[in-house]
Amino acid sequence: MRYDPIDNIILFGGSLTIVGLAEWLKNESVDVKIYTSKRHSIERLTKDKNLEDLINEINVPYVITEDINIENTLTDEITPNTIGIGIGEAWSFNPSIIDAFGGKLLDFMGIPLPRYRGGAHYTWMILADEKNNGMRLQVINEEMIQGVFDSGEIVDSIDYQMLVTDVKPSDYFAREVKESIEFIKSFLLEAREGKDFELKAIDESKSLYLPRLYTDVHAWIDWRRWNANEIERFIRAFDDPYMGARTTINGSSIRLKDAVLISDSVNYHPFQSGLVVRKYNDQVMICCSGGMVAVSKITDDGGNDLMNAINIGDRLFTSEDEIEKSLNYSAVYDSAGLKD
Repeated sequence: MRYDPIDNIILFGGSLTIVGLAEWLKNESVDVKIYTSKRHSIERLTKDKNLEDLINEINVPYVITEDINIENTLTDEITPNTIGIGIGEAWSFNPSIIDAFGGKLLDFMGIPLPRYRGGAHYTWMILADEKNNGMRLQVINEEMIQGVFDSGEIVDSIDYQMLVTDVKPSDYFAREVKESIEFIKSFLLEAREGKDFELKAIDESKSLYLPRLYTDVHAWIDWRRWNANEIERFIRAFDDPYMGARTTINGSSIRLKDAVLISDSVNYHPFQSGLVVRKYNDQVMICCSGGMVAVSKITDDGGNDLMNAINIGDRLFTSEDEIEKSLNYSAVYDSAGLKD
């Protein structure tokens, strides 16, 4: 499949990748436009700026829409020399838009597709202690269901290893931004030079689907069933940019972040799991089945620091009701956000 010549590029979705890619395209004198959703536009991507702020800074035209399929201006902007690239877009495209692109509407996946389809990719990868990562550009077809299923042929791909120091979702996201901009730039440069890309079918025998998550419901720690290693990974999996893994102390909900596994020769019993047994070096040491977990950040649900309020002998506890709800709840999102 050839993609040259390229007159303009339309980006769909929202992330730091879109901002970085749009800025590069503008500097390359390529006409570029962004279509994003309301929930993406207000998402804070840096300490004090959201997506819309960052797009305005680079002065690239954009449209905020709840449904890309009713944007009449879009089809007028598509020519035989237009490439569309979705990067975490909130919508599924209807057949008329897909047909208008003539095979040049692509989806960027910051995962080693077909593994880790679905959502909350990096949370699931950390839970599985997965360090094998990758990226794909694939053709968007009519079978695609955003956030659920992707079946289009692979146009380009890379695989890479996460670092030992990449321990939180924020680390995975930061690595994705760095790798993804270079990956898509490389594809576009080769496309402009006339490369004929071989389209490859997805190997469904290697598929792995894991659903979207909602931290408030899914992040409850099961102290009674999980061992120290599993609890430490679980806390890391819901760390930044999320609110943190959840549990309670004295009946009040709290959030845990910055967890590390502590080597300990004592084989702790499950009845000891959840007990605060030590406070040292600005860490709270929590006993777990088969080991100990040290946590450096504990807050209430509003993000207020509670480290000084935690005492040795306190027990962290999660009710069976919360555990069962976390296992049975399905998070469904649309362009406006979480659907109740």
